[in-house]
Amino acid sequence: MMYCRYILFALLVLFISCSSEPENDPAVDGAPPDLQNVIVIEKNSSPESTITFIRDLVIDDSDATGSWYHSTSGGFAFGGSDFFAGLEVDDTGKIYVGDNYEKVIHVFDSTGAYLRRLGGEGRGPGEFEGIFDIKIHSDQLFAFDYFQFRSTFFSLDSLDVIDVRNVYTNRAPDREELRGLPSRPVSLISDDLFIVRYKDEMKNANYGTEHYNLDQELLVRYYVVDREGKIRSEMIDELKDMENITAVVDGNHLFNLSPVPFLQQPMISISNEGTIFTANSEDPLVKLHNKNGDYIRAFYIPMEKKSIDREEIIDLIAQDDEINTNLLLHAELPEKWPALSDIVTDDENRLWVATIPKSEELIHEWWVLQDTGELIATFKWPGNRSIEKIKNDYVYARETMETTGQQRVVRYRIEME
Repeated sequence: MMYCRYILFALLVLFISCSSEPENDPAVDGAPPDLQNVIVIEKNSSPESTITFIRDLVIDDSDATGSWYHSTSGGFAFGGSDFFAGLEVDDTGKIYVGDNYEKVIHVFDSTGAYLRRLGGEGRGPGEFEGIFDIKIHSDQLFAFDYFQFRSTFFSLDSLDVIDVRNVYTNRAPDREELRGLPSRPVSLISDDLFIVRYKDEMKNANYGTEHYNLDQELLVRYYVVDREGKIRSEMIDELKDMENITAVVDGNHLFNLSPVPFLQQPMISISNEGTIFTANSEDPLVKLHNKNGDYIRAFYIPMEKKSIDREEIIDLIAQDDEINTNLLLHAELPEKWPALSDIVTDDENRLWVATIPKSEELIHEWWVLQDTGELIATFKWPGNRSIEKIKNDYVYARETMETTGQQRVVRYRIEME
């Protein structure tokens, strides 16, 4: 997920759209020339259906939400850390939010009332050293601890710990392309299958040495791995790693420690059915893979990307921070914003794609697609509202308040006609 606190708050404007027949064209500008089954998604000029969002619930319990974002800059540009570790909703409407700062899972009932917290920092059963992701599967809630490489399972009825299972990863030396080490993130497909990201080399910020690589394009590779650490797929996709900008100011080497919204990021989303979607944020192209990691098709959204304006970027995300401002003033910036801001799947295996269109305002235009490529709807959505979960005709968004920087969860009812 993008860091929603960095984006300009924009008024929610609902747009209308309709289904259209997908056009299949493997020779598409912006797509790899050898990529097959590319569906071009064209917006219909005469929309017939509308999508509306009705605010239904606000959760702003400061004890639960106050720890989701912390500045851990230590003198680095864009050094804040996002400790939000996923949001899940069960069939009764209870809401679960992973909190990697407190090492707990916050539990709310369907009305937003705070029920309890699960876990805590430690190495015992039900405790965590770091929560990366949470997921509901087979009437159980499980959370992945990337420091201890294990999953903890909770009963949805009693919320008690019912199992703790170790997860093993290795370099799989029989695979030539896995010469790098596994790295975060590890995404959950099911209770026994994960997507693991491998890197050839880690980021190295030792400026002036032979190992310095922040000025290079690094690649990451994704594979399906089982609990025993065995690779269960061919390479799902090879994406570009998080992009860095750098500058030397008054003898100090500056670079972005965390992702920033106008730079390339790898994206991955997994549906409840195990369908895997991958994308480079710089390209308006999303690939669909089955749960075994096999490529099926891709969706291409023709668009003109928004140009980057240095002064606008500084006003937007520098946060009145001197180090951030110096980096943005002196670094070489890309010419264009990325095409995509986010990709999310819902409980009906539909894909929701957030694009950053060319406009005078920085807003996200979302495209809702069937997994076969039919366009269901489009709408505009403010960038400070990060969509975290879509289930049972509700959108659960994480919103950042501009005045305080505090975050809250807001539930919207989806009405589509």
